[in-house]
Amino acid sequence: MSDNKYNGWTNWYTWNYKLWLDNDESSHNAVLEMAVGKDAYELSLELQMYAEDTLDAIANESGFFADVCNSAINEVNFYEIAQAYINDLDNN
Repeated sequence: MSDNKYNGWTNWYTWNYKLWLDNDESSHNAVLEMAVGKDAYELSLELQMYAEDTLDAIANESGFFADVCNSAINEVNFYEIAQAYINDLDNN
């Protein structure tokens, strides 16, 4: 079995989604606000819904790009990202 880790994350999809969330200060702060009072599981569900809602907003049609985006979202480890944000809150 191959190791698909990427920059310390589960895979490239997880790393890339976290990178995009952190790349914009307003989205980073919004996720930190979402994390307050939640455990990693609860936050991971919200992060997944956020990603799926964003996809719905930009790819509301079926087709190749919607399929590719849906496939990529299924590869993201939302729990790992949620845990990282909760750790950030705990360390501040």
